[in-house]
Amino acid sequence: MKRRWFFSGASTLIWALLLLASCVAPTPSPISTRASPTVISTQPVVISTFLPTPSVPGPTKLALTQPTITIAPENNTWLRENAIPFDTTDPNSDFEDLMPLKDLIGDAHIVALGEATHGTHEFFEMKYRLLRFLVEEMGFNTFAIEANWPEANLVNDYVQTGKGDPAELIRWWGPGLGFWTWDTQEVLDMILWMRAHNENPGDAPLVSFFGFDMQFYKLAMDNVVAYLEQVDPDRAAQTTELYHCFRQYSDRELIYAQLSAETRTACRANLQAVYDQLSQQQSDYKARSSPEEFARALQNARIVLQAEHPFGSGDERNMIGDRDRYMAENVTWLLDQAGPDAKIVLWAHNLHVGTYDYGLRPMGAYLRENYGDEMVVFGFSFYQGSFISSQWPDGLTDFSVELPPENSYEYTFHSAELPRFFLDLRRLPSDSPATNWLMTSHPLRAIGAGYDPSHAEDYFVSVILPQMFDIIIYFQDTSASLPLYR
Repeated sequence: MKRRWFFSGASTLIWALLLLASCVAPTPSPISTRASPTVISTQPVVISTFLPTPSVPGPTKLALTQPTITIAPENNTWLRENAIPFDTTDPNSDFEDLMPLKDLIGDAHIVALGEATHGTHEFFEMKYRLLRFLVEEMGFNTFAIEANWPEANLVNDYVQTGKGDPAELIRWWGPGLGFWTWDTQEVLDMILWMRAHNENPGDAPLVSFFGFDMQFYKLAMDNVVAYLEQVDPDRAAQTTELYHCFRQYSDRELIYAQLSAETRTACRANLQAVYDQLSQQQSDYKARSSPEEFARALQNARIVLQAEHPFGSGDERNMIGDRDRYMAENVTWLLDQAGPDAKIVLWAHNLHVGTYDYGLRPMGAYLRENYGDEMVVFGFSFYQGSFISSQWPDGLTDFSVELPPENSYEYTFHSAELPRFFLDLRRLPSDSPATNWLMTSHPLRAIGAGYDPSHAEDYFVSVILPQMFDIIIYFQDTSASLPLYR
């Protein structure tokens, strides 16, 4: 069974992220430009991820006790005049109310879609609707979600060929996409549409489904061994042995973390040896298979390396920024593989797609540095409502949030008295009360795959919104996503 103790988004660890803002993050591996293929170092890699730490205090008591700033009437007027209302999240509706997005997105070939929780129906349904719009109206052809890369490839097989049962492919305990968050009716409906679209695309491009996360590694190991059995059977057995030191802990990472440093270092060297051997035999292996098959095999070996370090370190101070760095690297790899005409839609938490640099940089900050205005980032925000999240030891639970504080972005957006709208944060007037207010740090709700209602104040982060997103999508009222399994 897959690990129940992983968080795929923001949670109580936001505090750790903010606490580390003054720390020096590890030097990132370079991310290639679109003009050339991604060059992945063969040096040992470091990767970290999220582990739940309920004892870690929340970040936002400071943010929530900031002096309340009165919202001036002219700010409300500006907001109502500049917000772009839309009618519905229904993916089967027409696109008339979304047409203003053509101008907002322009020629960008990356559209990143965030979310303030990992369990909100309106967020998920709106992302499905936006994907349809971007494919059918703007020629986007690639979709990638905050889910494990090897497992997501199985969903892509279904999207491309109809192979497999999509409901089983997104089951979070296996093969799944790594997290319970995507095992929902909304995600299943989107995948079913992608398959139906590819069977009859009309004038729109075919669409692919991928993941860019790396927190699970068993299938990646299986894929490397299977590839070597095809191109170099003698090496396959050796690779199985090299992977054994890590594979035996695939469901017991906490035990792996307790091994001696010498043992973990030797295991990490074994994983690196697999990657290096593949790299060194590149020409030969490509000739025995194909460039595409070799690239996938090498990326599987890379995923294993990326996944190993957090289980060995157990140091939550390094578990956030590194994960985002490698998710950004994997997005770049996907774009390089898709070719110069690729246009990709990304789905992840607000704190991953956002470009606001906390000291430990989010995925969006790396992608912004690499792609600039070729990427448009949408943040998702809501005023009130319910959502699904995980609470120890009860599992998945429906929660309803308290109203946001008066100095929050959500409270101000509510004052516009619109049920839902887009707001372009890049086109602010140079000098106005509204701009001055938006460019001041305020609390923003950020809930991940875990939630503790007794510390609701912990699930806000203080940010300068226009430095984090290009466009905000606001919902006054929300409801819980529809899990297929609890």
